[in-house]
Amino acid sequence: MSVLSKFMLLAVFFVFLGNSAVAQRTAPGNPAGQEQSAGSTDTVASELGLLRKSLQTLNSRLQAISEELLAPDSKGEKEQNERLKKISTNFDLLTRAEERAEVLRKQLIELIEKETAYKIRLTQLEEDMRPENIERSMAVIGTTRTVELRDTRRRALENEKRGVENLLSITSQSRIRLEDDVRQADQMVSKLRQRLFPLIEKEIEKITPEP
Repeated sequence: MSVLSKFMLLAVFFVFLGNSAVAQRTAPGNPAGQEQSAGSTDTVASELGLLRKSLQTLNSRLQAISEELLAPDSKGEKEQNERLKKISTNFDLLTRAEERAEVLRKQLIELIEKETAYKIRLTQLEEDMRPENIERSMAVIGTTRTVELRDTRRRALENEKRGVENLLSITSQSRIRLEDDVRQADQMVSKLRQRLFPLIEKEIEKITPEP
């Protein structure tokens, strides 16, 4: 039996009870009723008024309960909106985390390419700084100032080598830090996916339940 039906039966019971009490007091064969008919008309009227007021209050409560029961399930709708909001928030976080991880990965690739280029250049400089290669480069010029030009060539190669070594050191340090950032970003993406995908699967099961 529904809640509304119970309250309706309760109201009928009160009405029946009130009418029975009044009937007993006013019945012709009842001494108390005869006595009340003789000198207690005001008392009966007062009791009827109280009963009428009580019934009005009960009717108001029944009306409020019936409206609540017949109204849409606002609580269930609110819970559903909260679930969807939670999924949407987690999805936005996942999208941003994936975008950040992708940007960091591209930066890491660029740093690795720079680092590789610097290493190749250092290898080439070390090869050019070998005495026989410096002599070979001077032979191509064909000048009598061989010693002076050889020293100049060596100093130029050494300066360039120091510069490339500094760039390689900075790039390597940045690459190590960026690798750690990419690893943390990937971990964040993985955690968000583990949190989000089960929520989405639950909502899908509610829409299309398994047979």
